[in-house]
Amino acid sequence: MESHLAISSIWEDECLFEIRINGSNSVFAGRADCYTNRNEIEELGKVLEVFPKSVSDSFEFTTRSKADISYFSVSGFCTDNSGHTLLAITIAHIESFTNVRNENYKVNFDLKVEPQAINSFGKQLQRIAKEPLGKTEAVLKNAI
Repeated sequence: MESHLAISSIWEDECLFEIRINGSNSVFAGRADCYTNRNEIEELGKVLEVFPKSVSDSFEFTTRSKADISYFSVSGFCTDNSGHTLLAITIAHIESFTNVRNENYKVNFDLKVEPQAINSFGKQLQRIAKEPLGKTEAVLKNAI
């Protein structure tokens, strides 16, 4: 299993933009469909396109998280003076059903990533925010 993080758009209406998150650190893996909006994805993309600006730079992003819906969060910071970055990722698949056991799965893992890979991922996220559903997938692979 390859270490990666992949995001694609799958559904939207006037208020919500649903994305599919797939991620793995080669030991743990998770997948969830999460609600956000195009502006939030575009803003995350803009942050990542220039991340890190300095070795003390960090960021955090979370989709809408409530106790009963799936969510995705990612935070990042530099681990050395070369700008190598560690991403802390949470993918939670949560669904509530009537008369059936609820699904509640969560995975936490870290990815070590080169700055230029993060910058490229940021550009891909900005394309997802602007293009029609399902046309683009943003993929970040572990480069270290």
